[in-house]
Amino acid sequence: MAFFGNMMHRFYYGKAGQADYTVEQLPANRTTLFFEMLRVRFTGIIGVNALYLLFCLPAIIWTALTLGAAYTISADSGTVDVVQSGLLFNYLLILIPFMGLAGVGATGEMYVLRNWARDEHSFVMSDFGDAVKGNWKMGLAVGLINGASLFLAAVCYSFYGQMMTESPVWVIPQMISVMICGVWWMMNMIMFPMLVTYDMKLRHVIKNSAIMVIARLPWSVLFLVGTVGVPAVIAVFVPYGYIAAIIVYLVLGFGLTGFIYASYANSCFDKYLNPRIEGAKVNQGLRDPEADDLSDVEDDNPLV
Repeated sequence: MAFFGNMMHRFYYGKAGQADYTVEQLPANRTTLFFEMLRVRFTGIIGVNALYLLFCLPAIIWTALTLGAAYTISADSGTVDVVQSGLLFNYLLILIPFMGLAGVGATGEMYVLRNWARDEHSFVMSDFGDAVKGNWKMGLAVGLINGASLFLAAVCYSFYGQMMTESPVWVIPQMISVMICGVWWMMNMIMFPMLVTYDMKLRHVIKNSAIMVIARLPWSVLFLVGTVGVPAVIAVFVPYGYIAAIIVYLVLGFGLTGFIYASYANSCFDKYLNPRIEGAKVNQGLRDPEADDLSDVEDDNPLV
């Protein structure tokens, strides 16, 4: 029993007051740091994933109910498109408050993962809870905007799609609405780490996140497509891929995705924010680049 208790304590809390490396052993670049921290914190990420799932349960249940209704309609109705379009809008509208709750949980998740991504210790349960208590208002606001962005993007896409029957020029606003939604979700990769790291008003968090995402647009697109687009394609087009995707996200997926975003956000902060803030630490978790003659590496790769 004592062994099991110690194992569970290490699973949730780690080694208090101890870094994972000595100064001499610190990784030389962000790619090495990412994979080393992923290896060291893998079981912890599973624990963080479980905590975050608690905040996502209403959205998950509502999604499951909607998919069940859509399956029933597709099996029984000959006018599937019209009915399911209404079902989609209803689903996305009711999803908005559930996304707000998920945004609250994301503040706790991202605080812990941000610490791990830069080789800092974190007490999972207490730090998760403290981050939620201190940032829940901003997390709720961003989460509600996330839900609204999906609903508005679906409405705009459908409306402009219907207008295209009169003129193909309507494809322009249709694609613009999709692009705006895509940029907003890329900003999510930066916003949650930023709001748990800096004392900023929400409008400044949004503004700075937009600047960073656009400044590093190719990498931002790559990370969004890799973490959202690839799993979606596998779930839709690979036989039984949706089952695998469900299992992965219930066990690890949200935590792993958040860890990737935290690592990317840390690199953005070190490039654009921390050098401009007096006393802010730069390149946490990395060896001194001057000692290894690596001072020019940071500009070329967001994880190196």
